[in-house]
Amino acid sequence: MLAVSPAHANDAHVTVSERVLQQSTLADYTRELHALRSLAAACAQNASACDPSRVGADEHVTLANKSFFDAHFAWMSDALSSAKSLPDPRRAALMADAEAQIDEDLADAQPAPAAPDFSLARKEANAILASREFNTSAAPSLRDQIIALLYRWLDRMLAHVAAFGSRSPWIGPLIEWGLGGIVCALLLVWAFRTVRRQRVRMQLDATRRIEQTDERVLNWMREAEEHAAGGRFRDAVHCLYWASIVTLEGQRLWQPDRARTPREYLRLLDPASAIAPLLRRQTFSFETIWYGLRPAARPDYDSALELHRQLRSA
Repeated sequence: MLAVSPAHANDAHVTVSERVLQQSTLADYTRELHALRSLAAACAQNASACDPSRVGADEHVTLANKSFFDAHFAWMSDALSSAKSLPDPRRAALMADAEAQIDEDLADAQPAPAAPDFSLARKEANAILASREFNTSAAPSLRDQIIALLYRWLDRMLAHVAAFGSRSPWIGPLIEWGLGGIVCALLLVWAFRTVRRQRVRMQLDATRRIEQTDERVLNWMREAEEHAAGGRFRDAVHCLYWASIVTLEGQRLWQPDRARTPREYLRLLDPASAIAPLLRRQTFSFETIWYGLRPAARPDYDSALELHRQLRSA
């Protein structure tokens, strides 16, 4: 087993190991370890090579920095002596252990890697950071300065608020209730304006529908007058009937649907209403003249016109 006893160059006393052990350098010690490893490998192959006398004497190894350690090889001699009488498998295993220990001693004997030169690394890093792609330092713009001033002002204000809040615990709930009240007030204003806009829109839509209805009624009335002036009273009665239907649509008694028959329009009205008998009389007169192909005269036109006026005023 390797016994290490490090010391320092400033030790003024001569140790016992310096007087007794063989003086050697690190290179001599390394060569001895390689020789011992070769001897262990040969012993593992052949029992006749297990010669303890080939193991060198213990050494007092002095390093380049004047420190030293003692190396003892008696463990190797004992291992070789024991291996001579062992069967091949056990002898090979014993020598494998010896080789592993020698490899560890060789690894310990390797000089330590030189410490990296930090000043050189710092110089290289500075050269890289000085390149143009890393040169991002620039004077802050006026906008950045104003934003920084604003942030500092807000920070001071919040710090004052926090200090005031710690002295006055009631300020926290007051701010919370105040913010809640502001939010509720804004919601009420938004809801009120939304409802008012919808009401105005509905009024505009209703006005627009009434205007459209009035225009359609006037078109039917104008067409009826033109037919009556030309002596086409049958067509005039037809136009007056549809003028009455459009008038009732404008009163929202039903939705426009030109697929309905005259009798279906009657069924949509409440029989107890004042409009129902008027529309029923006009419908029967219209069906008799238009669908019954009965000739119409001025009295038929005048009667249809009067019923239309009553429906509009009902």
